[in-house]
Parts: sequence; structure tokens; C-alpha cells
Amino acid sequence: MSFKLPVSIIELIIVSAMPLVEQRGAVPLAAASNYGVIEAFLWTLLGAIIPAPFILFLIPKVLEFLKKIKYLNKIAYWYENRALNKSKKVKDNYKYLSIFLFVAIPVPGTGVWMGSTIASLLGLDYKKSLLAVILGASVAGICLIIISYGVKILVT
Repeated sequence: MSFKLPVSIIELIIVSAMPLVEQRGAVPLAAASNYGVIEAFLWTLLGAIIPAPFILFLIPKVLEFLKKIKYLNKIAYWYENRALNKSKKVKDNYKYLSIFLFVAIPVPGTGVWMGSTIASLLGLDYKKSLLAVILGASVAGICLIIISYGVKILVT
């Protein structure tokens, strides 16, 4: 199996939807695959936000289920503890702004998956959390587009 560029739109959406990778990996991939700026932004944003409604709604139930499975319980506890530790950054008076900023700043350990998980574990309102996550992913996407396509311009 070899790595090939350019990637298809479906592959780009799948990469964007993957935990840990998300837009941070998909936008540079789109730039390397010669997608236009708008096209790259829209497809990677779509991929990034597809998991958000499911995470917000299901993650507590999924983690509780995984905790009951012998070989998966350590991963479930690790992920939940990681999210709860990161949730300490969420300020009481600015919960949704905190979630937005947490998702919007494209650094490792942040993003749609973790932001949605934190919002869900804190019991925040579903619709407000989803809006904060989508807006945060949009800002992160813009930052990543500027960086990735800026580097591409400088290199070529």
C-alpha cells in the first residue's frame, strides 16, 4: 500500500473526522493535494463537525459501556480523565466561550472530539455546545488554512 496525493474528497472528510488528526492533519493534506482554499476549508470543516453531534449525545454512555469491558476499561478511564482534566480550563461564567476557544485553537489535545467530550461530560446544553464546537472548528480551520496555504506559497 502506498501513499498517494491528491486525496479524494471522501478521504479528506474521513481524515478530518478522525480523532487526534481532525483538521490539523486534513488541511495540510488538502493543501498538498492542490485543493482550493475554500474547497479545503469547507470539506475539512464538514469532516471535523460530523462527529460532534454524536459525541455530545453519546460519549458518556459509550464511556460507561467501555468501562465494563475488561480490555477497554483502561482506555475509557484514561480518555474520561484526560477530558475532565482539560475541562478545568472551562470557566463557569464562560462555559460556551471556553468550549469555543478550546476547539478554535488548533494545538494538539484540543479540537472537536475533545471539546465535544468536555461539553458532554460537564452536562452543558446540547445546542449551545454544538454551536460553540462548530464555530470553534470554523476558526481553527481558518487558522490552519492560513498556515498551510501560506507555507505552500512560500515553498513553491
